[in-house]
Amino acid sequence: MNENIVELLLYLFENYIYESDNEDFDKQTIGQGLSSAGFASLTINNAFSWLEDLQVDVGLYQNIPISSDSFRVFTASEQLNIDEESIDFIYYLHNAGILDNIQREILINAIMRLQTNHWDVDDLQWLVLMVLFSQPDQEQAFANLEALMFDSEEIYEH
Repeated sequence: MNENIVELLLYLFENYIYESDNEDFDKQTIGQGLSSAGFASLTINNAFSWLEDLQVDVGLYQNIPISSDSFRVFTASEQLNIDEESIDFIYYLHNAGILDNIQREILINAIMRLQTNHWDVDDLQWLVLMVLFSQPDQEQAFANLEALMFDSEEIYEH
Protein backbone atom coordinates (compact mmCIF):
# COMPACT_ATOMS: atom_id res chain seq x y z
CA MET A 1 0.00 0.00 0.00
CA ASN A 2 1.11 3.58 -0.49
CA GLU A 3 0.00 7.16 -0.01
CA ASN A 4 -2.68 6.73 -2.70
CA ILE A 5 -4.68 4.62 -0.29
CA VAL A 6 -4.65 7.50 2.20
CA GLU A 7 -6.05 9.79 -0.50
CA LEU A 8 -8.70 7.20 -1.37
CA LEU A 9 -9.68 6.70 2.29
CA LEU A 10 -10.02 10.46 2.75
CA TYR A 11 -12.13 10.69 -0.41
CA LEU A 12 -14.26 7.73 0.69
CA PHE A 13 -14.79 9.14 4.16
CA GLU A 14 -15.66 12.63 2.92
CA ASN A 15 -17.93 11.52 0.07
CA TYR A 16 -19.55 8.29 1.22
CA ILE A 17 -19.29 7.96 4.97
CA TYR A 18 -19.01 11.29 6.77
CA GLU A 19 -21.40 13.45 4.71
CA SER A 20 -23.80 10.76 3.58
CA ASP A 21 -27.26 10.24 5.01
CA ASN A 22 -27.69 7.30 2.68
CA GLU A 23 -26.60 4.03 4.20
CA ASP A 24 -27.77 2.01 1.19
CA PHE A 25 -24.41 2.10 -0.56
CA ASP A 26 -22.94 -1.32 -1.20
CA LYS A 27 -19.33 -2.22 -1.83
CA GLN A 28 -19.84 -2.60 -5.58
CA THR A 29 -21.58 0.78 -5.96
CA ILE A 30 -18.92 2.53 -3.89
CA GLY A 31 -16.17 0.73 -5.82
CA GLN A 32 -17.66 1.93 -9.12
CA GLY A 33 -17.84 5.48 -7.78
CA LEU A 34 -14.23 5.34 -6.65
CA SER A 35 -13.16 3.92 -10.00
CA SER A 36 -15.03 6.73 -11.78
CA ALA A 37 -13.20 9.21 -9.54
CA GLY A 38 -9.91 7.86 -10.93
CA PHE A 39 -8.75 5.43 -8.26
CA ALA A 40 -7.10 2.17 -9.36
CA SER A 41 -8.82 -1.16 -8.65
CA LEU A 42 -5.92 -2.39 -6.51
CA THR A 43 -6.04 0.75 -4.37
CA ILE A 44 -9.82 0.41 -4.01
CA ASN A 45 -9.48 -3.23 -2.92
CA ASN A 46 -6.71 -2.31 -0.46
CA ALA A 47 -8.90 0.43 1.02
CA PHE A 48 -11.81 -1.98 1.48
CA SER A 49 -9.44 -4.46 3.15
CA TRP A 50 -8.13 -1.70 5.43
CA LEU A 51 -11.69 -0.79 6.46
CA GLU A 52 -12.55 -4.45 7.10
CA ASP A 53 -9.39 -4.87 9.21
CA LEU A 54 -10.35 -1.74 11.15
CA GLN A 55 -13.68 -3.33 12.05
CA VAL A 56 -11.90 -6.53 13.13
CA ASP A 57 -9.61 -4.50 15.41
CA VAL A 58 -12.56 -2.64 16.92
CA GLY A 59 -14.16 -5.97 17.87
CA LEU A 60 -10.90 -7.52 19.02
CA TYR A 61 -9.75 -4.72 21.30
CA GLN A 62 -13.09 -4.29 23.05
CA ASN A 63 -12.36 -7.39 25.14
CA ILE A 64 -8.76 -6.58 26.04
CA PRO A 65 -8.24 -4.76 29.34
CA ILE A 66 -5.72 -1.94 29.05
CA SER A 67 -4.73 -0.08 32.18
CA SER A 68 -5.84 3.54 32.15
CA ASP A 69 -2.59 4.67 33.75
CA SER A 70 -0.31 2.93 31.27
CA PHE A 71 2.19 4.81 29.10
CA ARG A 72 2.48 3.84 25.43
CA VAL A 73 6.00 3.43 24.06
CA PHE A 74 6.19 3.19 20.28
CA THR A 75 8.21 0.28 18.90
CA ALA A 76 11.12 0.79 16.50
CA SER A 77 8.95 -0.44 13.63
CA GLU A 78 6.17 1.99 14.55
CA GLN A 79 8.67 4.84 14.74
CA LEU A 80 9.85 4.03 11.21
CA ASN A 81 6.29 4.31 9.87
CA ILE A 82 4.91 7.09 12.07
CA ASP A 83 6.86 10.33 12.12
CA GLU A 84 7.65 12.22 15.32
CA GLU A 85 5.03 14.91 14.74
CA SER A 86 2.33 12.26 14.27
CA ILE A 87 3.44 10.39 17.40
CA ASP A 88 3.31 13.65 19.35
CA PHE A 89 -0.17 14.30 17.96
CA ILE A 90 -1.34 10.83 19.03
CA TYR A 91 -0.04 11.52 22.55
CA TYR A 92 -1.80 14.90 22.46
CA LEU A 93 -5.13 13.32 21.47
CA HIS A 94 -4.76 10.73 24.20
CA ASN A 95 -3.86 13.28 26.87
CA ALA A 96 -6.77 15.51 25.76
CA GLY A 97 -9.17 12.60 26.24
CA ILE A 98 -10.11 12.39 22.57
CA LEU A 99 -8.56 8.92 22.27
CA ASP A 100 -8.67 6.34 25.01
CA ASN A 101 -6.06 3.58 25.27
CA ILE A 102 -8.01 1.15 23.11
CA GLN A 103 -8.71 3.72 20.40
CA ARG A 104 -5.04 4.68 20.39
CA GLU A 105 -4.05 1.04 19.78
CA ILE A 106 -6.65 0.66 17.02
CA LEU A 107 -5.33 3.85 15.41
CA ILE A 108 -1.70 2.70 15.58
CA ASN A 109 -2.62 -0.66 14.02
CA ALA A 110 -4.59 1.12 11.29
CA ILE A 111 -1.65 3.43 10.55
CA MET A 112 0.79 0.52 10.41
CA ARG A 113 -1.46 -1.33 7.95
CA LEU A 114 -1.19 1.60 5.54
CA GLN A 115 2.54 0.89 5.18
CA THR A 116 3.38 4.48 4.34
CA ASN A 117 4.95 7.38 6.13
CA HIS A 118 3.91 9.95 3.53
CA TRP A 119 1.29 11.93 5.42
CA ASP A 120 0.96 14.89 7.66
CA VAL A 121 -1.03 15.65 10.80
CA ASP A 122 -4.03 16.71 8.68
CA ASP A 123 -4.17 13.21 7.16
CA LEU A 124 -3.73 11.69 10.61
CA GLN A 125 -6.67 13.71 11.91
CA TRP A 126 -8.87 12.17 9.23
CA LEU A 127 -7.61 8.68 10.12
CA VAL A 128 -8.50 9.37 13.76
CA LEU A 129 -11.99 10.45 12.66
CA MET A 130 -12.35 7.17 10.75
CA VAL A 131 -11.30 5.18 13.82
CA LEU A 132 -13.72 7.07 16.06
CA PHE A 133 -16.51 6.82 13.47
CA SER A 134 -16.02 3.04 13.28
CA GLN A 135 -16.92 2.60 16.96
CA PRO A 136 -20.24 2.91 18.72
CA ASP A 137 -20.86 5.60 21.36
CA GLN A 138 -17.95 7.82 20.35
CA GLU A 139 -19.98 10.87 19.42
CA GLN A 140 -18.34 13.14 22.01
CA ALA A 141 -14.77 12.17 21.09
CA PHE A 142 -15.71 12.56 17.42
CA ALA A 143 -17.18 16.03 18.10
CA ASN A 144 -14.10 17.06 20.09
CA LEU A 145 -11.79 16.09 17.25
CA GLU A 146 -14.04 17.80 14.70
CA ALA A 147 -13.87 20.96 16.80
CA LEU A 148 -10.10 20.69 16.93
CA MET A 149 -9.92 20.19 13.16
CA PHE A 150 -12.52 22.64 11.90
CA ASP A 151 -13.59 25.13 14.54
CA SER A 152 -10.53 25.80 16.61
CA GLU A 153 -8.23 28.70 15.90
CA GLU A 154 -5.82 27.17 18.39
CA ILE A 155 -2.87 25.67 16.59
CA TYR A 156 -1.68 22.26 17.75
CA GLU A 157 1.73 22.60 19.32
CA HIS A 158 3.92 19.69 20.27
